Amino acid sequence: MPKPKPNVAAIAGGFALLAVLPVAGLQDSAPTAERPRMAATRVDQGPNVDGDLSDAAWQASEVGTDFMQHEPLDGVAATEQTEVRVVFTDSAIYFGITAFDANPDAIIAREMERDSRVYQDDSIILLLDTFHDRRNAYAFETNLNGARTDTLVTDEGRDLNLEWDGIWSVASRKTVRGWATEIAIPISTLRFDPAAPAWGFNVQRYIAHKREMTHWSGLPREVGVLGQVGSQIQPVHRISMAGELTGLTGLAQSAQLQIKPFVIGDVSEDPRLDLDPATDGDYGLDLKWGVTRSLALDLTWNTDFAEVEVDELQTNLTRFSLYFPEKRDFFLENAGIFDFGPPHRRFYEPPVLKAFFSRRVGLDEGRQVPIDWGARLTGRMGGWDIGVLRVATAGVDRDDGALAPNAFTVARLKRNVGERSSVGAMLTETAPDGELANRVAGVDFVYKPGPKVIFGGFWSSSGISEERSAGARTEAPAASSAAGESAYGLNFDYQGRALTVFLDAQEIEKDHDPGAGFLLRSNVRRLNPQIQWLPRIERGPVRSWFTELYVDYYETLDQGELETRRIEFSPIGMRMTTEDRWRLGYVHETENLFAPFEVSPGVVIPPGRYEFATVEAAAFTNQSRLFGLRGRLGVGDFYGGTQTSGRVSFNFRLSKNLQTETRWAFNDVELPQGAFDVGLYSQLVSLTFTPNLRLNTIIQYDDLSGDLGTNIRLHWIYRPGSDLFVVYNENWMAEDLRRRQSTRRQIAVKFTYLIQP
Repeated sequence: MPKPKPNVAAIAGGFALLAVLPVAGLQDSAPTAERPRMAATRVDQGPNVDGDLSDAAWQASEVGTDFMQHEPLDGVAATEQTEVRVVFTDSAIYFGITAFDANPDAIIAREMERDSRVYQDDSIILLLDTFHDRRNAYAFETNLNGARTDTLVTDEGRDLNLEWDGIWSVASRKTVRGWATEIAIPISTLRFDPAAPAWGFNVQRYIAHKREMTHWSGLPREVGVLGQVGSQIQPVHRISMAGELTGLTGLAQSAQLQIKPFVIGDVSEDPRLDLDPATDGDYGLDLKWGVTRSLALDLTWNTDFAEVEVDELQTNLTRFSLYFPEKRDFFLENAGIFDFGPPHRRFYEPPVLKAFFSRRVGLDEGRQVPIDWGARLTGRMGGWDIGVLRVATAGVDRDDGALAPNAFTVARLKRNVGERSSVGAMLTETAPDGELANRVAGVDFVYKPGPKVIFGGFWSSSGISEERSAGARTEAPAASSAAGESAYGLNFDYQGRALTVFLDAQEIEKDHDPGAGFLLRSNVRRLNPQIQWLPRIERGPVRSWFTELYVDYYETLDQGELETRRIEFSPIGMRMTTEDRWRLGYVHETENLFAPFEVSPGVVIPPGRYEFATVEAAAFTNQSRLFGLRGRLGVGDFYGGTQTSGRVSFNFRLSKNLQTETRWAFNDVELPQGAFDVGLYSQLVSLTFTPNLRLNTIIQYDDLSGDLGTNIRLHWIYRPGSDLFVVYNENWMAEDLRRRQSTRRQIAVKFTYLIQP
């Protein structure tokens, strides 16, 4: 007899109450600090962007100073002074930053490549909340080498769009008193509210050689990223605690137009076939129109993504799908607006559900599907966030039959409420030719009563349209009108100085099908509490202790049977004063297989209930050093057998021009049904000639399938917004590397040119 369904709201509410009660007494007694303000100064002529702040334009500007420490001691004045100046013209905003340092020779500057992890060096991050909504912002990072990394920050770091590339310039130089940098951001790069009296503004400085982090608008320690070792979320992304930048008045509101045509040519061959190499060429167009200063319309025609970097190989020993990040430019700007579903807590694991996942568009099992055209309107209007997307893809042939042409439609609307809360709605549709359309509609909310507490929730429902797409000859199946097509959930977050609590609860019904999204599991009820305790020790080499409890529980909705229960307990971990980190953990997992599971070719695990335990150790060294290590090792049981697994990454930052990274992921499994080894090897080499010219090479090998591949990518930004890409790909079958056989070679050249009338 099926078990009754528990009420998700009651479960989450009970968890939230249990969480709040013990932490209520741990609230800080110190009042919230007043946020600083500074004014930008209008100038007739902008400064030369050369890292020298002696230009006349800087002399009359206001100076922002009095930076406060975030690490190692929050609320204490910085040990090194930092000065910020802001001036602007009708066409650009300029930031001049002087980073004083008593020991300039100790400054660490090893990154120069575009979109690298600049924050590991002595670095600066500018945060611009151009709508002053205290939720979303642009982040611009640089260092002494003039490296550029830019990020779109949504909902204070809930979503980070690391792949977005804006048009801006920077120059830095070393001085006898430290270092200085000048940043110029064209007005056309930013979307903003011209009626806003101020922008949210903050500056984060990291003094890598002293391991000291400071901010112009001071941030308490609890704003730090707890437990997310390796995450690129930064404390400065807490937008609601930014200061204010005033004086940006009279900025032109005329429409902006960017036209970027491209041409591409490629030559490819299969060396196993006695055929001449195949040649191909094509062209297309991307267009961006600033409908208003806060709304942007993107159009693309005959789109090609030949320049996109290859995906990193992953091992999958689960019954569920892998998840790969989006890297294609058209889908990146303001991508966070389309975020809908439960929080994605662990960036290194797939999410449970996303109503819209842009890799569903133009990709099929990793292979490119031609995009005929696409249109996207994104931005903000008043207190509303708006996102509308429409993309048409062509049909392609594949081994199991033709993939029909498809039309993807996504609409997102979100209303800001109060200082930090919001309510929203989402609609998606996929309409393949000759098939019934899939539609998903949903609503969500985020309630933030204070800086430490967040409540959120969502509800969505999927269905098959009774109105057939063009050429459809089949009627909707009977199941399309049946119940059980919804997904819904609640979440609670608390982040204090030493204690963090996440509590999530979701139900995803059996027939819920987000055709344009990502779904890890269906017909499940999920409970996912997580508690982290990080008390400060500050004794000898130890900065803080780390203890974590993580539970991920799934049961079937129709029968109430346990499907998965994973309990991770890390009783001991430490963060050292050197910024090295390590932890020891114990994992107990229960898996209930309702059907046979082929975990590896020829190795099939029969249905049944399995329990296994694993002991894990993980380490993460300070990545600002010449040599960096990230690694995890686990030893334990696995489906009635044993498993030894791990992932290790060795990073050598040899100079600002040359860096290498070696990655090794392995699984050694012995089961009653058979034994197998899986090893994934990756070698990355980055050669950066200037911040605008780089050569990246990645070699990847899967020793189980025998797949060996290389991707060599030359990227030259020959003028702002215009690029030349030269990409070489080759794949081999290599069960034995000494007797590898090439299966595909390709070289592609893509040239883009930005036109701004």
